[in-house]
Amino acid sequence: MLGKFTDFEMPDLTQREKVARYISIFLVPPAVTAITFTVLVLAYQHGSIFHKFLVWLIAVAFSGGIQISYVLYLYQHGKVRDYDVPQRENRTPHYLISAGISLLGFFLLLYLEASLYIWGLMLIQVVNTLVIAGINSKWKISAHMMGLCAPVVLLVPLFGEWTLLLIPIAFILGWARITAKVHTLMQVVAGGLTGFLLTTLELYLLLEFAVAA
Repeated sequence: MLGKFTDFEMPDLTQREKVARYISIFLVPPAVTAITFTVLVLAYQHGSIFHKFLVWLIAVAFSGGIQISYVLYLYQHGKVRDYDVPQRENRTPHYLISAGISLLGFFLLLYLEASLYIWGLMLIQVVNTLVIAGINSKWKISAHMMGLCAPVVLLVPLFGEWTLLLIPIAFILGWARITAKVHTLMQVVAGGLTGFLLTTLELYLLLEFAVAA
């Protein structure tokens, strides 16, 4: 599947811009979320190996796997020319579809009695995607940066201060999005801050809910 992503058009790009594009592909939000879910399943999910695998599979598929397949389908049928869908007005429908898919995944994870952090991350993704869609209706914001910073917040309870080691990745991704001429500096900063602050609030509410329950 990654190979198909690398086939997206890169006409007349400098070597610097191509590197930036490849970084964007490797750090596409579904990939970051899949890694985060893998860590959370290994750390927090109880049950048999089969049950853990099923929870992981549902989490990865409905948080980004299905969405990636959908974008590839659109590309193969000439509906989009770039996985980034750079035109702001064309992004909102994709965000809404993605949120709907993740919402279904959230209910499946609840049914499977997934860990709080696992179904919590899926719910956070639904809310964050809807927020992105709302912002995108007026102004283009970096979903890549939001998609990177949001899952990192979920790793803080697991790794504590070691999570700070992931900060350089955010700077690298921000550089890539600007260099690839997909976003401005303001859009990158806004995406990162929105992802961090919104997810911090959501995590607080999630933990409050867990304590109350």
